[in-house]
Amino acid sequence: MSVEAAESLTPEQIKARKERRKQLIDVLNRFGVTWDRDRPVKDLSLAELEHLNIRERGYQAKIYTRKMREEEKLGY
Repeated sequence: MSVEAAESLTPEQIKARKERRKQLIDVLNRFGVTWDRDRPVKDLSLAELEHLNIRERGYQAKIYTRKMREEEKLGY
């Protein structure tokens, strides 16, 4: 976010962004994601956290689908 855009945020928007950032960190930690490459998740920007969350949800969906296919194949 640019400096000009950051300065134009209202206190409510700042609070909402902090809450969203905290929520994303909690969700990623539940998935077991604490690092993104060489940086801890808590040090990432909101945009980076959003991107990582989308990527991780796609990965989790892929793993779930693979597990369901294996269970179907085995007849569970």
